[in-house]
Amino acid sequence: MLGAQMKAARVSRGLGLRELAQQLGMSPSSLSEFEHGKSRPGSERLRALSAALEVPIEQDPPTLGLLSFRHWRDYGVLEVDAVSQAGLDLFVERGYHGSTMRMIAERCGITVAGIYHHVPSKHDLLVRVMRRAMTELVARCEAADAEGVDSEERLRNLVESMVLFHVIRMPWAYVVTNEARTLQGVAATEMLEGRRHVRQLFEDAVAGRRGSAQRRVPDRVTARAIVTMTTSIPDWYQDAGQPEPRLLALQYIELAEGMVHH
Repeated sequence: MLGAQMKAARVSRGLGLRELAQQLGMSPSSLSEFEHGKSRPGSERLRALSAALEVPIEQDPPTLGLLSFRHWRDYGVLEVDAVSQAGLDLFVERGYHGSTMRMIAERCGITVAGIYHHVPSKHDLLVRVMRRAMTELVARCEAADAEGVDSEERLRNLVESMVLFHVIRMPWAYVVTNEARTLQGVAATEMLEGRRHVRQLFEDAVAGRRGSAQRRVPDRVTARAIVTMTTSIPDWYQDAGQPEPRLLALQYIELAEGMVHH
């Protein structure tokens, strides 16, 4: 509904989709998806749209959860309950389908009956783990994006944020990447929206970095390629030792900038 209202306000002002997107540092496709109710921009972009079109914003929808940290580059040790930690460890070691509630109970040192006092089902435990990971990923990417003073810094920050998360939180990132198709119902939609939101942040940064220059490879394809190379880090490094996070981030930033300018 909000997207449709803003589209009507944009049209009434004689603003083109591409023109407004460029003013706000968004990609035209991201703005179009919002106007058609397929996605929702981050809070910073939403406030900018509201101010530009003079359309009030309704209360934000429920988010994945609340998360606080000093800075998006700062990581501490996660305090996780024993059941979630056991589930995370087994999902990484054996995969979701290769893990059982009995295995999780044994890893925690409690009975099988006792495990159901903590979580209703294995699927609910997977949702708990993935929601915790996706909440942190989205929050850190939003903070990194908001800190960028221009499209170049936004892209660099986003790439660095993604690399840091996928190295430092490697087990969590591994489960989010490899078990996404296992989720069912509302949880699947929730995780998909989180992924789409991160992708749109990258797409907006890429579009802003390129400006109006025409490229053989579209902005959307380039943005997805950059996101994909960061989310695949756990697959490449899970069994090969953990790389130095900031060094890898610098290398991936250089790769991303080369892709944008290609």
